[in-house]
Amino acid sequence: MSKHQQPVWSAAAPGCAEESSRAECGSSNGTPESAAELQQRRREIDALDAELLRLLNERARIAHDLASVKKSSGLPVYDGQREQQILDRICEETQGPLGPESIVEIFRCIIRESRRVEETSMRELENNHFKQENHNGHQHGSRRVRG
Repeated sequence: MSKHQQPVWSAAAPGCAEESSRAECGSSNGTPESAAELQQRRREIDALDAELLRLLNERARIAHDLASVKKSSGLPVYDGQREQQILDRICEETQGPLGPESIVEIFRCIIRESRRVEETSMRELENNHFKQENHNGHQHGSRRVRG
């Protein structure tokens, strides 16, 4: 890479002050090929973003389901040891321009939001259980009165 080329993950080319003009700049030489490459790279990023979104929502659905497993097992939502295991594993597995510190920050956010989904699901389960107990209690009470 020459000193005038920037890595894919770096800031936009010099002189591209506004987002709308960045697509036209693309690189320091501004050729149609560089604009086409920029658009291709953006399509690749868009596809990756869509895949990340799909995977994050799949993870959230699993976290939602995990709440009922934890509730029936009497386990709390928060498991610090498990969360640390995840962070340790992803730090060992990371390769590329994102270092362990960046990856940990991203995964802490993912874990926090997954925990929030679990907590919400756990509260819903508890509320439904409470409503079911009250509903059953009232039915039994009304049967006793009638019977």
